[in-house]
Amino acid sequence: MKASLVIALGLALGAATAGRVLAHEDLLARISLLTAQISTNRDNVEALIQRGDTYRLHGSLKESQGDYAAAAKLAPNSAALLFGRAQLSVALGEDAAARTAFDEFISRFPTNRAALFCRARVLTRLGERRSAIVDYSRGIALLDSLSLEEFLERASLQAAESGADEAIKGLDEGLARWGWVVAFQQVAMDYELKRQRPDQALARLETIIARANRKETWLARKGEILVAAGKPREAQVAFSTILEAIDALPPRMRGSPGMVQLRGKVAGSLAALRAGSDDSQVPSRAR
Repeated sequence: MKASLVIALGLALGAATAGRVLAHEDLLARISLLTAQISTNRDNVEALIQRGDTYRLHGSLKESQGDYAAAAKLAPNSAALLFGRAQLSVALGEDAAARTAFDEFISRFPTNRAALFCRARVLTRLGERRSAIVDYSRGIALLDSLSLEEFLERASLQAAESGADEAIKGLDEGLARWGWVVAFQQVAMDYELKRQRPDQALARLETIIARANRKETWLARKGEILVAAGKPREAQVAFSTILEAIDALPPRMRGSPGMVQLRGKVAGSLAALRAGSDDSQVPSRAR
């Protein structure tokens, strides 16, 4: 593959995320630059594909279709063109056509993680969850840096297809591979609760609390889990600890709307627990 075509393919493969970082003005500037190149050589297939990609990111789908069609007459087997057209089908809401294009692209480039993740999302919308999970897993195995989005999307599918245990297994895979990640631990905790395993959920929550700079919200969550688990005394201790932590904050932080709201909620929960308990040994910080 020529170096210039590699550049074009690189733009296409990065298109799934480029729209998140390129401003409207940046896209227009790139379209202008590519238009100038095409005006001097209407057979510049790489510029046509790149402009088609950029039009697509800009939301100018009709113009994108036109550029891809022109490029197809010059290089019908272009990988960059195939990938761009697949993504254009996604943008047009034509998932069946997108799936066909991604199938062809991945048959040629089976280790392209961007294409695998794109097809996984298409398969999800088509209701083919098992196949989508396979694509996510293949793509995740190829990652060289942490990507929360794909792990969490796969976990959601795993939970829907095979249950919470499979989702937890996938999230623990991420924790084992990338080290401690709060998002993985938090979502795994939520799945533990869905499986009615409060002790496992609390164990995960403790790892979050231990690492959190601001612990108040997490401690409130701990109290809620303890209440649901039928452990009112432990919940009272947790809620009292939160109130003590909030009351120890500097006035500016203690008086912030979020902290005032949290304190009121926790104090109410603690009062409700005390109303149903004869335990007078727990510190009374709700007053």
